[in-house]
Amino acid sequence: MRVVRIITRLNRGGPLRQLAALVPGLAREGIEGPVWTGAPADGEEDAAGDLRALGVEVEVVPGLGRGVAPLGDARAWRWMRRRLALLRPDVVHTHLGKAGALGRSAALSARVPVVVHTLHGHHLDLGGGLAFGTRWAERALATTTTAIVVLSARQKADLARHRVARDARVVVIGPGLDVEALRRGADPVAAAALRRRLSPDGRPVSLGLGRFVAAKDPLGLVAAAAWLPPEAGRVVMAGDGPMRAAVARTVRKRGLNDRVLLPGAVADAATWATASDVVVLPSRSEGTPLSLIEAMALGRPVVATAVGGVPDVVDDGRTGVLVPQGQPQAFAWSLAALLADPGRRARLAAAASAEVEARFGAARLVAETAALYRSLAR
Repeated sequence: MRVVRIITRLNRGGPLRQLAALVPGLAREGIEGPVWTGAPADGEEDAAGDLRALGVEVEVVPGLGRGVAPLGDARAWRWMRRRLALLRPDVVHTHLGKAGALGRSAALSARVPVVVHTLHGHHLDLGGGLAFGTRWAERALATTTTAIVVLSARQKADLARHRVARDARVVVIGPGLDVEALRRGADPVAAAALRRRLSPDGRPVSLGLGRFVAAKDPLGLVAAAAWLPPEAGRVVMAGDGPMRAAVARTVRKRGLNDRVLLPGAVADAATWATASDVVVLPSRSEGTPLSLIEAMALGRPVVATAVGGVPDVVDDGRTGVLVPQGQPQAFAWSLAALLADPGRRARLAAAASAEVEARFGAARLVAETAALYRSLAR
């Protein structure tokens, strides 16, 4: 079976890590094909090389990128439509909004028999005119889509509530990762050396991993850091993105330079997580965050806002700590209390690690996706 997978961009984020776990595994099942991608947005790292290093064929679609660009969009659509008509794949599977719109339309025009789209976030619940337009567009696109894949039952409920698609067309396939490969990638020697750099005085280290964009609320994490007592140590915000300069200015303005560290984007996220005591996620909006799943797999307790698919990943009080969104003081208190209680951290981490083994393995992700493709092809 041949599958062409189309994604808006390959920056360092959850969708990239999903493809890294999924595409090589599908190839071993006889389901092969390229990944087509657009250009990352300004301030984002192009991580397409991560997939190529796994043996995945990656092609750049001319003109495809995030945001509205009529000339570029038209160029990307024509390129995809022409290539799909030549390749005649069994399945086109799209990811993220722009690729989902252009890719599904091009696949319909090229008469691809099966078209699948994965929704990675909870953007249908956002307010304003943009969200209204997104809901309208998703309803129209759903009529051209054989199946819509969501990462959680909560997302499926979102689609029903917003009248985007009938339940029969929506399939829940939770995220997955290669847990053993992730753990092998965490170099304990490098983590110990990194820990000494991050905390030369031995105080705790809390790690935030993610893009500096509004949905991840990096300024909210800075606000929470300002409420932390000195004994709670340092907050490390690893990542990059369009808001990084604003975050750096806020850190300086609030006099937090010694307590909030901004190392930029990091390639060895597993080593950074291993060097930390707690992993934090203060997002305003989330799909099913792989950064939390990875932290849990590495035996790190997590503190996160209870938004989107986060409660589907973290069982509050058993595998992590959840805090209402938009309350930086409450976030800081929850984090400080966890940092002050090593026994509780150990209990949460042990339960979380076992949960990841059972629910979020790569083998399950590959098996469920392969079964979906074969069912739709029949």
